[in-house]
Amino acid sequence: MSVPRERAHRIIDLISEKKLDEVLSYLEYIKVREELEATEEIISDEKLFKSIQRGLSQLRMGEIVSLDELKHV
Repeated sequence: MSVPRERAHRIIDLISEKKLDEVLSYLEYIKVREELEATEEIISDEKLFKSIQRGLSQLRMGEIVSLDELKHV
């Protein structure tokens, strides 16, 4: 575990139960924001986004083979 993560755990352990809900809400907010930033990064990468769209299209059209199917070829 990283030093900042260990420090965060120690601090959380010292916070009163009353304030813990506030801490959890803020941590959830940060997590959602981080996920949105990652999504925006993927969407803004035109090559990656087109590749994902192509893969989803192939999946819908049944052109994708499962790993198990591939192992038995």
